[in-house]
Amino acid sequence: MTLAPAAEPISLLREGAAALGLHLAPDVLDRFLFYGQELLKWNARVNLTGLRTLPEVVVKHFLDSLAVWPWVQDLANLADIGTGAGFPGLPLKLLLPPLELTLIEASGKKTAFLHYLVAHLGLGGVTIRQLHLTHTLACQWGPVFQGVITRATLTLEQYLNVAAPLVKPGGRLLAMQGPRQTAVHRQQAAALAGRYHCRPPRQEEYRLPLSGDRRRLLIIEKL
Repeated sequence: MTLAPAAEPISLLREGAAALGLHLAPDVLDRFLFYGQELLKWNARVNLTGLRTLPEVVVKHFLDSLAVWPWVQDLANLADIGTGAGFPGLPLKLLLPPLELTLIEASGKKTAFLHYLVAHLGLGGVTIRQLHLTHTLACQWGPVFQGVITRATLTLEQYLNVAAPLVKPGGRLLAMQGPRQTAVHRQQAAALAGRYHCRPPRQEEYRLPLSGDRRRLLIIEKL
């Protein structure tokens, strides 16, 4: 879907959210608008995203992040590994204020943006960790999260290696993926899940609102 430059970002966000079964209050819409505007301002000097217009940010970042809300809404806390400029964690936090969120990102420039954004939005319950997460660090940190998520930043093996040690028994690992996963990938995922003491993954397929782009979410439960 190609968006006209003049497309109204708030209208796009409201329409897209409604297609996901969500109603965003005016103050929440304002926070998303601030988020998008500041993302593009910072992007002029710090490489945060390849997108260049606010309508693109709404559809390809905000709505893409919000699309997984049904699998996050029951969690008390969530860690977002390789969050970059805050996706999908911060949009989910704006939607679900009680969610305790930990954003994990190796880039100092990106974490500087996250600190700035969280402070200006007045968000409580958000922890930002600047580090390159390894299996050893994850094991030292221990199983403290009900959920861990990533948005197409790691291979599944890399993700399970650092995410599984962080998840409490009975918790879930969520891997947001594009449409190009095959049966072979799913077989590999099942084998890897067993190695990390997790149940075989189940897959949810959905389309993004407005753009219609296909997405897959792998859901892996910790034993």
